[in-house]
Amino acid sequence: MEGPFVTGAETETPVSGATPLGSVRPGCPKDRMKTLDVAIVGGSIAGCSAAILLARAGHNVHVYERSREGLVGRGGGIATPVPVLASLIEHDLLDRDFPHLTASSTPFVVRTADDPMFGRVAWALPLNIAVFHWTALWGALRRRVPDERYHRGSHVVGAVEEPSGRVTMTFADGTVVAANLILWADGYQSLGRSLLFPEVGLQYRGYLLWRGLLLEDGPSDGDALRSKISRVGYPTKMPGHLVAYLVPGEDGSVLPGRQLFNWAAFIPLPAEDLPGFMVDRAGAPRTGTIPPGEMRPDEEKRLNSLMAAELPDYYADIVTRSIRTYVQLIYTVQMPAYHRGGMCLIGDAGIVAQPFTGSGVFKGYNNVKDLLEVLDRHDELDAALSEWGAAQVALGRRLLALGEQMEQAFIWDWPDLSEADAMTTEAWWRSAVEFPEDFTHESDQ
Repeated sequence: MEGPFVTGAETETPVSGATPLGSVRPGCPKDRMKTLDVAIVGGSIAGCSAAILLARAGHNVHVYERSREGLVGRGGGIATPVPVLASLIEHDLLDRDFPHLTASSTPFVVRTADDPMFGRVAWALPLNIAVFHWTALWGALRRRVPDERYHRGSHVVGAVEEPSGRVTMTFADGTVVAANLILWADGYQSLGRSLLFPEVGLQYRGYLLWRGLLLEDGPSDGDALRSKISRVGYPTKMPGHLVAYLVPGEDGSVLPGRQLFNWAAFIPLPAEDLPGFMVDRAGAPRTGTIPPGEMRPDEEKRLNSLMAAELPDYYADIVTRSIRTYVQLIYTVQMPAYHRGGMCLIGDAGIVAQPFTGSGVFKGYNNVKDLLEVLDRHDELDAALSEWGAAQVALGRRLLALGEQMEQAFIWDWPDLSEADAMTTEAWWRSAVEFPEDFTHESDQ
């Protein structure tokens, strides 16, 4: 197996002839940190972002992805603050014509007898959000990582720090790879987290996210959602709500009629009911997710009926027309630290916040940007990682605090909007959620 260094029984041989991912950043690593051999476990969004940025800084980087296939089709829509997307484009992680849409408002909607079709809008929150397709984001990042640096079908099963200070990873086929630094970018069920912090576990939040995508049926089909991220409450006061917005089509089209409805219904599910619910159409138990096309037809039918009873007809129709829907259980993770020795956590391998924070892209990207900044300031790796880790814990706590506020507002304390006026609804929102200064969904207009 190719890698930063591949070890046989007794020898370590550096890999030669690998293609650089980009130009060396002036002043780093030559003036400060030496060139590092970096192994990244996980080739999704956080892993590819890290590979691009670290290689451009002059480090020797290789990515190890467990899946043998491409990761196309694994996600739905993503929403992130416009400044985050602008920064990704500015730093050439994405092309300037990267397909995306923008949302300028979030209407808070509820079905009423007076408007059963589109629902009553109690108030609309001004937004500054970019929305796009997960597959498009991953594809753009993946294209910037040369194939010889991206190793598919590489199943890491363990890692240890050696007395020399180097770290070694063991793969399922028995291969061992050594590096100066391992970045675990292997998602919310991270092996790296379990190795570094076995005492830290996932905390189930008591609800799931049922999701789907649907191609517009004609140019005017999505007009009610243009430039909006609608949040639609359940009039029976069942905890949760539905969020719906448009993203570019799978071909990248942003033309009306060729965009995709992206919707997600937050639905409560007690922990004791998880074993019965998390079973796929083949009768196999699932952990954390039930992938697209694998939900049991009877369960999908039950959820369709639930949404038809709760939602305005326009939104219920989008849900019931969708096929290959899927489920994510919602977890959070709080971290006491972000690294031990020469091993670090990035993206969802670190803290995991509730999905409505829209912080997934922000978190992984900033983990790596901050890492590069401390590497540029320090001669010693240990000192750099100590400073970096403390900053990531602080960032994670702020995002988790935001997630808990939004969870309380959006799931457990969603108000009765059937008669609430705009002033009352805005006052509720302002008292319920406070964004960090450097991360906000809201428009300043």
